[in-house]
Amino acid sequence: MRRLTLPLAAAAVAWLGHVPAPSAQYFGMDPGEVLFGECRDCHNFAEGAGPGRKAPNLWGVFGRVAGTAPGWDYTPELRASGIVWTETTMDRWLRNPGSVVPGTKMDFQVPNDQQREYVLEYMRNADIAGYLRAIQNLK
Repeated sequence: MRRLTLPLAAAAVAWLGHVPAPSAQYFGMDPGEVLFGECRDCHNFAEGAGPGRKAPNLWGVFGRVAGTAPGWDYTPELRASGIVWTETTMDRWLRNPGSVVPGTKMDFQVPNDQQREYVLEYMRNADIAGYLRAIQNLK
């Protein structure tokens, strides 16, 4: 019996290694919220909260001028960038922050287009009132 168990276990491990992991959607989870977990390592994303451990609070970011959230020491390059956070500027930023503002502190990138869209959708929906205010103010 022992002789058969080890090969079966090895075969099961090999087979499971080729089975794709279930997606967040499979479990009824918002993929944007799951992916945003990486952002939460540094940023807060809550109304009235201060900055996160390593970066500013992202609540209300849409419509805000880059480098102006209270309580965070931004690089001079980001403060001088003149960027207003919209879906377009945030998408470019998430793709490669250093190419948008050379000298920025943020070095985390989301090169995958679908993952960036999930994150942006999550951010829009989590603060829908702020997002809608920003859209109105940008017109």
